[in-house]
Amino acid sequence: MQLIINCRFLIQRITGVQRFAFEMCKELDSLLHNYADLKVIGLMPQREINEQYRNYVFKSIQIKGCGRLSGHLWEQLELPIYSRGALLINFCNTAPLLKFKQVITLHDVIFMTNQDSQKLWFKLWYQLIARVTVSSAKYVFTVSEFSKAEIIRLLKVNADRIVVLGNAPSLQNYAYENQIFNRFKLVGKKYFLMIGSNSTRKNTQMVAKLFASDPELHEMMLVIVGGKYVNLGAVDDIVAENLIYTDYIKDGELRSLYSHAQALIFPSLYEGFGIPLLEAMAESTIVIASDIRVIREVCADNALYFDPYSTNSLKQQIILRLSHSDELLLELKDKAQAQLVNYQWAKFAKIMLETIYKNV
Repeated sequence: MQLIINCRFLIQRITGVQRFAFEMCKELDSLLHNYADLKVIGLMPQREINEQYRNYVFKSIQIKGCGRLSGHLWEQLELPIYSRGALLINFCNTAPLLKFKQVITLHDVIFMTNQDSQKLWFKLWYQLIARVTVSSAKYVFTVSEFSKAEIIRLLKVNADRIVVLGNAPSLQNYAYENQIFNRFKLVGKKYFLMIGSNSTRKNTQMVAKLFASDPELHEMMLVIVGGKYVNLGAVDDIVAENLIYTDYIKDGELRSLYSHAQALIFPSLYEGFGIPLLEAMAESTIVIASDIRVIREVCADNALYFDPYSTNSLKQQIILRLSHSDELLLELKDKAQAQLVNYQWAKFAKIMLETIYKNV
């Protein structure tokens, strides 16, 4: 049997879905020695591989560049031609409209809701891809029970065609890069960490406004990590002396920020999963998070929850975090380590490969 993996992500910067794709590919690469009858090829545009992926050398998956295009045009027009006859595996929400022998991964269906600031053309394009590909794909993989329920509700997919995987922490693969504390003048300072783009559903403005305006938090720093996307409506940065915007940073730098933060604040209004939650728990960092269904699924009772529409609710948890006894903080950290056992890349890759191998 021949499998083709859509490896367009290898020319993209690593964010949530790209990290999922890369880590799953690495684990599949390790598992394939047990499947002698499988030939697996990863197809990508004829472009340079992003430097974030270059330290890993695939042993069982053969990576090949093909075609003349890139981006969505390559995926829609050339990938179906170069993958003809083989089952195609897609990891990053999108997939070719004209490829019928494939499996897809939908991390969330935010584009089917009014929960985001995505531009209309972007939402319509993703809705088209989702509606067409879920109707023909042999399986739809997703990353949480919440996302599965949303796919069933909004795209009317039969539950038995949806397989829930998940995410896992992976920053432990990178060495700490503590020079970031000098770069952003954080040496000796207490700070909270927040990861989020310029999407309105990330709700970062609410947190930034609280830190910028509340006198009790004026001496506490808030470090905001995340880039800006052109497909999202503008979300203005709040400017204040205790707010630091890092834009994109290296994985080792992000790991260092997690390890020294007072807590990760995760204020999202809608998520398919929320990888920063696991990254924080892996570094034994306290999580202060929105009280929404998917975060309860991921964190269980290992977080301090707040109403994402209430600054007072958030402030109460920040003050609670700062006043916690060491014993209570240690209890939260121990619970988090136990929860992480449920989230392992090797586990999810095995589920995916066995599903494909036995049923396709």
